[in-house]
Amino acid sequence: MTTNLKPADELKSIRDRIKELQAREREIRDGLVAGELDTVGNLAIAFLTKQKSTRFDRKAAEEELGDLSRFDRVSEVVMVRVQERYFEEEQA
Repeated sequence: MTTNLKPADELKSIRDRIKELQAREREIRDGLVAGELDTVGNLAIAFLTKQKSTRFDRKAAEEELGDLSRFDRVSEVVMVRVQERYFEEEQA
């Protein structure tokens, strides 16, 4: 898809739209989980399942075993941050 927007402007626009969609997703999800919304639609069915997970408690492990930093892996990522530009209005 091509637009007349400059890449930074298009990226900002896309990210703004994603935020709107994620907010709407949270609203719908919360309504489904609370039982306030119907899970059966014309095109899809929402299935609610519970799942347990286990997380590593690094703080507790370090209290018992000492420093665990020797097991840390270092990686590098590139982040692209986009910020809206604001222009001061010209005064006549």
